[in-house]
Amino acid sequence: MPNYQTKIKVMKMDYEHYDEDKRASKQGYDQTLTKKMAREMVGDGQTPNLWFVTYGPYVSTEDKYGEDMWELIDGYDNEKDTYTFGPFATYEEALNRYDEIELDIVDGVGQAFIEDRECGTVTEKWLTRRIKVDYVQEDRDDSKQFYKK
Repeated sequence: MPNYQTKIKVMKMDYEHYDEDKRASKQGYDQTLTKKMAREMVGDGQTPNLWFVTYGPYVSTEDKYGEDMWELIDGYDNEKDTYTFGPFATYEEALNRYDEIELDIVDGVGQAFIEDRECGTVTEKWLTRRIKVDYVQEDRDDSKQFYKK
C-alpha cells in the first residue's frame, strides 16, 4: 500500500516553493517597471508632481583636493542592487519611505535620494569615504657598505 501522506507533503512543498518563486519574480518585475517609470518622469516638469525614492550601492569619495567622486561598493552591482520606490503622491509619503532607509556599507546601501518630476533630486544622503594621506619620514642607511671604518 503506497504512503499517500508522503506524496501530499512533497506536492505541498513544491507548491510553496513555486509561490515563493512567483513572489520574487513579481517583485523583480515591479522593480523594473518602477525604475523605468522613474527614468521617464524624473525632472520632466509635467504635472501632477510625483516623487520617487531610490537607494543604491555607491559611496562618495573625496580626493586630496576635496573633489567628490562616486565609487561602487565592492561586491555590489549597480543594476541589481539599486532599488526605486514610488511614485508617491506627496512629498511627505516619499519622505517617510526615505527616512526608513539606513545607510550601511555592509548591506550595500551607500546613497539614498528623493526625486520628483518638477526639479529632479530634492533630498539626498550618502556615505563618504575619506582618504587621509599621512607622510611619515623613514630613513635607510646603507653607508656602511660604501664607507667602512
